Amino acid sequence: MFDHLNKRAEPLNISVLCGSVLEFDSRLHDLDCICAIELIEHLQAEDVNAFSDNLFGSLKPKHAVITTPNSDFNVLFEFEPGQMRHWDHKFEWTRDEFLAYCDGVQSQYDYTYKLFGVGDPPLENISVGHCSQGAIFTRLAIKLASSTETNTSHLYEVISSVDYPVADKSHTPDYHLTNELIYTCRRLGMDQYHLEGDEISVISIAHLQTFPSVDQYRVSDEHIAGLARACSELEVMEDGMSIVVCNVPNSPEPSESDLSDDGLGEVNIDDVVWEAAEEQW
Repeated sequence: MFDHLNKRAEPLNISVLCGSVLEFDSRLHDLDCICAIELIEHLQAEDVNAFSDNLFGSLKPKHAVITTPNSDFNVLFEFEPGQMRHWDHKFEWTRDEFLAYCDGVQSQYDYTYKLFGVGDPPLENISVGHCSQGAIFTRLAIKLASSTETNTSHLYEVISSVDYPVADKSHTPDYHLTNELIYTCRRLGMDQYHLEGDEISVISIAHLQTFPSVDQYRVSDEHIAGLARACSELEVMEDGMSIVVCNVPNSPEPSESDLSDDGLGEVNIDDVVWEAAEEQW
């Protein structure tokens, strides 16, 4: 509901794909960023090169983020000899091993990288480094314009895909502001009708400007008065400083059957109007 009430200025599609990191899918080619968070250590050691070749040699994102456990940190855990952090980990690299991997990517695939860490060590054990180690890889600028991929391959399965609502760009800010004015005036008028029974309200434009939904457009009182004059659903006072609102909610005229004496008792018209107002509200 929120996304339909607050439509995006630009299109957004979010898709969940399922596939192997060793396989190329052209829909993932030349993305802004691909993240492999705590992933590489779940690959067989002999598949690491194939993963790197697919990521940096075929998919070629502008940026790639890879994190993996730092095995130097494992001395702080009560592990058995050779034990790793997860039963599915095929290996866990030391900081030197991860550095060697990053250097290899940089030399082979025209990427630079910057190391970072996740999870600070205790001050008394700072020499072991961070709990997890990571690198941000950035494709060389000289390669950005020349990155092309003609192979169309859709090997990944689409699990789910959502297109978020997009605002109609043909609707101007004045169009949206007019709708906000109509809604806000009607809401204030209905409140006054239910609380005080007033059938007519006079709402100052200065008061309307205090509502964030109106104030966000940053226009003058005169501009709002002009929009209200052009709108058949709003009426501006002669001084141009206030808007007149009819507070009585619209309700259908009761039919003869509604008013007939059929044993249900007399119908109170005021009650009919009140119930219609509650339903519209």
